[in-house]
Amino acid sequence: MFKKPNETTPSTTFRMESDARPSTSSTKGVSVLGPTLTFKGGELSSDEDLVIEGTVEGKIAHQSHHLTIGKQGRVKADVKARLITVYGSVEGDLHGDEGVHITASAHVIGNVVAPRVSLENGARFEGSIITRESSPVAARVAPAAEKPSLEKPAIAKLGSGSAAAMR
Repeated sequence: MFKKPNETTPSTTFRMESDARPSTSSTKGVSVLGPTLTFKGGELSSDEDLVIEGTVEGKIAHQSHHLTIGKQGRVKADVKARLITVYGSVEGDLHGDEGVHITASAHVIGNVVAPRVSLENGARFEGSIITRESSPVAARVAPAAEKPSLEKPAIAKLGSGSAAAMR
């Protein structure tokens, strides 16, 4: 009568329109760095979606994939990924090529740069948010006179405490 939720389904529910289209990572799995794993120094990268439940210090370069920092995840690193979803804590800058989603359970100290950013009620965030298209195609399409100056981007500064959803 009632279906139980699938236990193997990842808890990442943040989806953007671009997630609906097939990608090169759709044929690959998801890597999970468990809660007892600690990675210090160097650069962490993967050729598939990645879920971090452990501790990572260094740099994370995950350009073509979705990176999720789980509730137990503790990251001290600058992060670059296609999509970033944060449930745990991050100390460092987040650069999402398509978007960044900071959930109610997250604690982020750092700057966020992405075309789309969302903060759930209850999320703790200290830093600035810069929303700008990262696509080189968008930069070529706009005439030079209409291009916004990159020297003074629009910045939304939020202090620590609860943050409302932003779109």
